[in-house]
Amino acid sequence: MARQTILNKTMNNEMPNNEIIASDISTEDYNTICNKVLDYILSFTNEDETTQKNFILKREHTNRVTGYSEVLSRNLGIEQDDVLTAQLIALMHDIGRFNQLEQYNTFNDSQSEDHAQMALDIIREKRWINNLPDHVQEYIIKAIYYHNKLFVPKNENEKTVLHSRIIRDADKIDILDIAIKEYQKKPGDRNDKFTLELEEKPQTTKNIVKAVINGKLPDKKNLKTVNDFKLMQMAYVYDINYKKTFSIINQKQYLKQLFDSLPKNDDVFEAYRKTKIHVENQLI
Repeated sequence: MARQTILNKTMNNEMPNNEIIASDISTEDYNTICNKVLDYILSFTNEDETTQKNFILKREHTNRVTGYSEVLSRNLGIEQDDVLTAQLIALMHDIGRFNQLEQYNTFNDSQSEDHAQMALDIIREKRWINNLPDHVQEYIIKAIYYHNKLFVPKNENEKTVLHSRIIRDADKIDILDIAIKEYQKKPGDRNDKFTLELEEKPQTTKNIVKAVINGKLPDKKNLKTVNDFKLMQMAYVYDINYKKTFSIINQKQYLKQLFDSLPKNDDVFEAYRKTKIHVENQLI
């Protein structure tokens, strides 16, 4: 994917220079960070076809999540500084995935390292955001750290919570989209890095099913099969923050498509029913 593909997304609807002179994020700083991050992303290439496909997968994921972050931010009507901050968070949220794949040959944090922490280590080492005000750096660092955790602490400041919620929603939209495309493939053709090298078995794990039926997001550490992963992705709806996100999920029929890819039994029917009702209630 060329650099301009992401830049077109991240620079969409940017305000003119003379309108953001007093802003926390100048156009110059924003462009500089984007260019440096994109240079880093595009530096990852591999002669192994499977590894290269996964680098491209993460580049394209970054691109789309950046776009979704802008859509959600503008839908919320937040200030331009916060829109740009949300886009920078999205651009860097998975920056640790590239080194994770190269070093460990996996996207499974439990078999390697927490990819959010890896991202923060890279951001600090590269000093990409050091010219930004301290409070903006804090929002970026904390939102990236929280983007893959089970929850965002309630005692965080308002802006940290805002940006954590935006990236969590944007990330989940695209993960669901990738998931649907993967599950439409034959099992032998699927990307086992995306499905965390989980077993292709018809079984589902009881505590995963129980969590989904009880309206909770299961802990990724408890996943044993690809079907568990599908149920966890169904349960993403319990961790969605904005009506716009629910609208996108409903419009694209992600839950129905996940349900269609699962074995049909009472547990799966009940999990689907509970998650579907939850989405419908949020759209009333």
